[in-house]
Amino acid sequence: MLKQIIANNKKSGQFCLLFFLCLLFTVLFSCKKKDSYILAPASYDYVPTLTGHWVIYDVDSISHLDNDGNTDDSIHYFHFQIKEFISSTFIDGEGRPAQRIERSHRDNDSAAWYITNVWTSTVTSNRVERDEENIRYIILAFPITSDITWNGNAFNQLGEEDYTYEYFNQPFTFDSLGLSFDSTLSVLQIDNDNFVERIYGEEQYAVHVGRISKTYQNLLKYGGQVVSGLDYHETVNSYGNN
Repeated sequence: MLKQIIANNKKSGQFCLLFFLCLLFTVLFSCKKKDSYILAPASYDYVPTLTGHWVIYDVDSISHLDNDGNTDDSIHYFHFQIKEFISSTFIDGEGRPAQRIERSHRDNDSAAWYITNVWTSTVTSNRVERDEENIRYIILAFPITSDITWNGNAFNQLGEEDYTYEYFNQPFTFDSLGLSFDSTLSVLQIDNDNFVERIYGEEQYAVHVGRISKTYQNLLKYGGQVVSGLDYHETVNSYGNN
């Protein structure tokens, strides 16, 4: 009888130990899985929505004309500034709060601004939509994680492009400007580089500022050398709230 009780207790102890180990594994796995999908801190703050917010960008645009010799005469350099200003908010056609973004241009920092176009932006629970020249893009997707991928062209006819986050919640400094940001992210939009073309798109965002840089390259090559296309760069110069 005593042997039977001891044997039963031993089995019960083994069962409890096995149950405890399974429970511990389940909890640890669940926490790990949950953590990988938690929204990055201040995720929605990467795109400001308050009326009066503005950002000024320095723009460098290089245009390569069709020329297989790629001489200096075939390369044109342009430098100017663009300002984005949230002038108002409104309810869009789908009943969602949206922002009207006035974009202005000037040739240098002493020239007068003049409005060139108007964009709109809409922040939802799972994405940020931006309408540029009547073309709608999904510029950010939530939750912000290293393994999320989304089609930035899901609402337009430009063809599928899978966007990903290169990094997020990282500090970044523009040494030449002396501007530092505590929390930034980078969105890789496209990266095709081969012997005949270079197509690259990337945007960088900072919390409470919005987009702080943009790079877009659409270049054709001949013999591995660029012969035509556009090399475009925007970098934040200043920002604030009126």
